[in-house]
Amino acid sequence: MSEATPPTPPITDEMRAHARENPNSWLYITDPGYGTDGGEVPPEGIVGAFRIDANGEIDEEFQHNDRYQPSKMVTERPEPTNELERVLVEIAEGRLDDSALPAAVLDAELLLYAPSEDDRMLYAAEMSDGSQLLPACTSAGRVPEDWPGFRRVPGSALPELLDGLALGLNLHEAVQAVIPHSVLVQAAADRS
Repeated sequence: MSEATPPTPPITDEMRAHARENPNSWLYITDPGYGTDGGEVPPEGIVGAFRIDANGEIDEEFQHNDRYQPSKMVTERPEPTNELERVLVEIAEGRLDDSALPAAVLDAELLLYAPSEDDRMLYAAEMSDGSQLLPACTSAGRVPEDWPGFRRVPGSALPELLDGLALGLNLHEAVQAVIPHSVLVQAAADRS
């Protein structure tokens, strides 16, 4: 593998579910820096693909796209500044299972979108599929420039605070995650 070839993306539970619903097809992995305007991702924005067989199973041999050109979002990714960011990067690189993420979130401090630190409202973001989630960042350096402000919340408060909403981490970055509310509730219950 050459230095320019990105690592093989980890296969998540969501990807396996998608594969079961789409046998005899391909599962394309795109660079998050492309198609941010809701438009189509150009060929150079596709990292590669996994083949999905007739049974809806993913062939774990990843087919890299020779035309892929990493976006600035990927090439200028900042180094982790805390334990939660380290866990996110290790999951993204396939060195850690995604089951480690909920506990890392519960142990961390999150920054939630808010007009000011004193604002205690929850501001949900609507995703392209119509679902809603609560946007959050893992450190002040990852807060998008277009956020007017944020408030700090301990991760341990999220299962109750989210009120059924999923949590979206660092959604403006290459390494991001969406965690369903039920997963955080279960992780908190497992600690009790």
